[in-house]
Amino acid sequence: MLLIQFIILAAVAVIWWRLYQRWRQTELTTLEFASWFGLWLVVGVVVLLPQVASYLAAVVGVGRGSDLVTYLSLVLIFYLLFKIFIKQEKLERQLTSLVRSLSLKEAKSPSAESKDKLDN
Repeated sequence: MLLIQFIILAAVAVIWWRLYQRWRQTELTTLEFASWFGLWLVVGVVVLLPQVASYLAAVVGVGRGSDLVTYLSLVLIFYLLFKIFIKQEKLERQLTSLVRSLSLKEAKSPSAESKDKLDN
């Protein structure tokens, strides 16, 4: 086993452990846990058996296994970036709506400080 394989497998093991901890603390749903675990399982298999990536690359018409891994990684990164962008936009809309409704609520009912100023 090459040193780089050992390093990547150690990183995968740490990631699996962190995934398990987050799942046990209910920070991840079972589906999220299974999806991420599966992704890292594929990474582990490709690291241990690089010929799998080469075989799959030949099947889909890509020159080398490392090229296939790069292409798939880029697709995954852009997909996750898109999901993050959509989530951020949704949170911004929710925050705007919350601030707007709080401002309107505050404008309709003066606070105790404002009442004190009016009395004086």
